Amino acid sequence: MNDDRLALRVTLSLLLTGVVLLSQGCTIVGWGFMAYDEFKKSGTHIEEAVYTGLEDNNFAVLVTADRMIQATYPEVVPQMTVGVSSRLAENVDATGYVPGAAMLTYQYNHPGWAARSYGEIAEELGVERLVVVDIQEFRLNDPGNQYIWDGVAAATVGVVEANSPFPDDITHEHFVHVTFPDSGGYGPEDFSRVQVLSVLKSRFVDRTTWPFYDAEIGNDLNY
Repeated sequence: MNDDRLALRVTLSLLLTGVVLLSQGCTIVGWGFMAYDEFKKSGTHIEEAVYTGLEDNNFAVLVTADRMIQATYPEVVPQMTVGVSSRLAENVDATGYVPGAAMLTYQYNHPGWAARSYGEIAEELGVERLVVVDIQEFRLNDPGNQYIWDGVAAATVGVVEANSPFPDDITHEHFVHVTFPDSGGYGPEDFSRVQVLSVLKSRFVDRTTWPFYDAEIGNDLNY
């Protein structure tokens, strides 16, 4: 009888030990998956360049927008010109570039530049590549609702290879569309106009320039 009780105790002890170990194993495995998932979210990946034609060439960035956008947001074209030019200069192995401020000066001193062809503008600037950023939409609010932020920036980005047989043609083109905030219901009490404009500009510059170089992008990026 005592032997039977001893055997039962040993069996129960082994079963409980197995359950504990199994439970710990599941916890460890579960924690491992959670840690890996968090690592993926907090890590980065490389998004390879789509167009590499700026390398070993000099370039300028021409940003355009219609009169309505420029009248409502007069800071947008100058800021995007400087921001896109600087970002490309920092990350693309070009032989040189026209700084954004110099490009704005050129446009100011040549009010008839819009009537010139891309090839003529590139020749006057002395560049082999002209990056053309045509902003087609830019707003901070949904039309008719000034109390809720609903920022949108959209553009067509093209490249003119001025030293090619077709110096006026777009040889590369991609589209940009970014928004902020990421969800609805936010107003001036949540974000200031400067904050919304700053984030929208930053996202726009990112998405405008990333296709030109191998960009390291956060895995949790939501734009």
